[in-house]
Amino acid sequence: MDINESLIKEEFGNIISSLQKLLPKKKDITFVAPDRTTLTKLSDVHAEAKSVFPKCFVGANLIIVRDIMDKVKLVQSYNFNKTSESYKCYSRLIHKEMDAKNVEDGLLIDSTGSAVATYKTKVDDYEMRLTSKIKDLVSSETELVFENTGEKSVCSLACTIKDVDPNNLKLVTQWMYKVMPEFSVGCEVGLKTYPLSPQFSVSSRYERPSFTLSSTISRIGFQMCLFKQFSPDLRISTIFNESIRSSPTLGLALHKSYENGSELKIFVDSQCCGGFTYQRDVLFYEPHNEVRIIRLMASTLIDRQRRVRLGFGFNLDF
Repeated sequence: MDINESLIKEEFGNIISSLQKLLPKKKDITFVAPDRTTLTKLSDVHAEAKSVFPKCFVGANLIIVRDIMDKVKLVQSYNFNKTSESYKCYSRLIHKEMDAKNVEDGLLIDSTGSAVATYKTKVDDYEMRLTSKIKDLVSSETELVFENTGEKSVCSLACTIKDVDPNNLKLVTQWMYKVMPEFSVGCEVGLKTYPLSPQFSVSSRYERPSFTLSSTISRIGFQMCLFKQFSPDLRISTIFNESIRSSPTLGLALHKSYENGSELKIFVDSQCCGGFTYQRDVLFYEPHNEVRIIRLMASTLIDRQRRVRLGFGFNLDF
């Protein structure tokens, strides 16, 4: 049989096209600029500053997110050569800080066997959100949240119980009030049934169109965050932590976005630690004007022993 060069190119192109169909399609992302008149929740008081810091990881990481049905999502996460050692760029003093707030109704299933079910509804002026997490046959967590948003304040009451054990019951109430258009204050009160240990914290937030200054003081420490937006594609932030469990630390981070869709995040702190993450979306164009995408992630972390730890991963969202 004669080997034709054009036939080989055609067959090779078909193979590449078949492989591209295994990749997720590019989703249209609509960016909505934050409305400065919108009230800020207490758990988001440091959101801008802490989002600038990178989430460094070690080893190889593969994350696959697939929508099975309208309200069912499957998340598969595979980690290779990942150690149990981790470095936290900042501490969290507030309940559910940095967690996803706009949680949709539905079921989220993880490859580890855990499941998270969420249900939301409106009760008069309150939003009720019920979240149930099942990790395995003996470990579970259920949270019921009532939230009310007024003209100048946002308040919520959360009730959490773990492993269906009354001794693990926890009540947390949060309140955030806008004193002036640029200045807000808030407080959090938490109570555990066993051991009986009340928790209390006070936060403040001053925001302008180009920068935000926020602080939190609690029984276990103090934290101050400064966020500055130099341009639409360049942001920096500084976080100062002082805790009774560790020595004071000062961290500085930078977030740079590029026109090709890639993002770079870098941080250093006063403990001689540093690192960065770089992610880029690689696009594959098909003949029928369909665009498929794969997100590449790279990470580098320098720990207190001045060891350089590397990480590389893929993120696929179907």
